[in-house]
Amino acid sequence: MIDFKALRGTIKEKCDRDTVKELLECLGVAVRNDYRFKDNDSFSINKDGTIKDFGSTDFSGDIVSFMIDVLGTAPRDATEWTAKSLGVWE
Repeated sequence: MIDFKALRGTIKEKCDRDTVKELLECLGVAVRNDYRFKDNDSFSINKDGTIKDFGSTDFSGDIVSFMIDVLGTAPRDATEWTAKSLGVWE
């Protein structure tokens, strides 16, 4: 059985600003060099790798939460894809 809570912790440890930018780009989200989203510059990536929307949604969270809350990805799928992309789970 997979311990998703522990896996999320490992994901958070591996996700700095540049890593999150790369993951988002793999998902088709264009991110500028200043870490703001190209199509919606109210979204940005913080230095600790979390994503924040300073606009209408007021979203704040990690890459997995972004996939779940903003992109509509199922929690298990978001966690598994991110962990596999980071090489922390096969």
